[in-house]
Amino acid sequence: MTAPLLAVLMAVQFDSVPKPRTVMAIGQVALINTFVNRVDAWVFKQDWARSGTRVWGEHLRLGWEWDEDAFTTNMFAHPYHGGLYFNAARANGIGFFQAVPYAIMGSWTWEYFGEKYRPSLNDWYMTSFGGITLGEVFHRITATIRDNRATGRGRTLRELAALPMDPIGSLNRLVRGQWRARGANPPEHDPGSYVLRIGAGARFAKGLIADSGAARMGAMLVDLLYGDPFTTEYRSPFDQFGVRLMLSSNGGFSSLRASGRIYGTNLNNPARTARHVLAVNTRYDFFKNRAQSVGGQSVEIGINSRWPIGSRGYAFRTSLFVDGILLGAIDASGTGLGTRTYDFGPGGGARWEFAVDRHGARFVRVFGQWEYIHAVSGASADHIVDFSGIEANIPIGRGFGIAAHSTVFHRISRYSTAPKDERNYPEARLLLTWTKAGFKP
Repeated sequence: MTAPLLAVLMAVQFDSVPKPRTVMAIGQVALINTFVNRVDAWVFKQDWARSGTRVWGEHLRLGWEWDEDAFTTNMFAHPYHGGLYFNAARANGIGFFQAVPYAIMGSWTWEYFGEKYRPSLNDWYMTSFGGITLGEVFHRITATIRDNRATGRGRTLRELAALPMDPIGSLNRLVRGQWRARGANPPEHDPGSYVLRIGAGARFAKGLIADSGAARMGAMLVDLLYGDPFTTEYRSPFDQFGVRLMLSSNGGFSSLRASGRIYGTNLNNPARTARHVLAVNTRYDFFKNRAQSVGGQSVEIGINSRWPIGSRGYAFRTSLFVDGILLGAIDASGTGLGTRTYDFGPGGGARWEFAVDRHGARFVRVFGQWEYIHAVSGASADHIVDFSGIEANIPIGRGFGIAAHSTVFHRISRYSTAPKDERNYPEARLLLTWTKAGFKP
């Protein structure tokens, strides 16, 4: 792809709310696949990237299979890649639901034409549906980071900070001159109510139930609540979402979770003191620890409720949701498929939460999540995962606080041809936190 053609695909006049540019978005999705394929073939000398018309014909004739990629590749790298397709559409003024086909077709064309391996069904699922969730989360987070009214070094630093989460949107802005041009910010720039909490400290974990002793390691937490179901009336998908990233010094990120509502409605009069709101969410989960590697893409429906406590903004909150797992994955040592040591399958479950907060910022949180995964690729097995815990954050002034977390991962795997596998992973974290919140009643 030549530089002049790239400029033609991307160069447009600055507009904070651009009109839909369908042809440009399609061209950029094709550009993503072409670029990735050529870099893998020419720079990294990967034989699997040397695809061609003969291979394409075989793929169209033979169809799908399940692949043997590593857990992190399938459950994180592919959804991130799908977010590139999705945000190629979002960066060109295309709405959320209209951008969904770009992620689905971008992934489909890569699976059939981007590599020599047969098309992978699990790759297509996770790239498409994981990419939609992560793509919209990244689209909105980067919209809050960027500021079209800022100037100078601060403006450049904001653009650079947004680059890893939304490289396609950042490249569009760079070519269009939007890294420097001043103008209005898009609606996503201001989420209304929000809570950002960052923490760092120590993590203590015993490991598997048969292990002795406790391991201590560094830990980092990033929590973002964008919008609030009780102060942000539903107007568009992901106008309210939550995302949590947890990092560990002994193995990179141990969890990444994102859940955003794609529909919401009040269940009682908004003028009432107690509030109840129905929400339909799309959810992405990634957990990785010594007891299990588990993740997937789900759709959930449930009720958020809030009861005020006094007159200073304190409240008691509850959440109760049930979900359907489109495609989940869970490690299953000695089973899986080929070199892959985890199973794929659909499932379902539920999650609940009780919390005390002030203007959306949780001080105490008790939660649980139960999921069932039926393997359709890998072992003949059924897996049950239970994740629960309690978290407390004690303010000490100027946004700083001390957080104490206690959580337990528990899983039971029942196999038709192997003994039952049961594991526990108790974990505790002690963190120094910094919280920044905005609240619009």
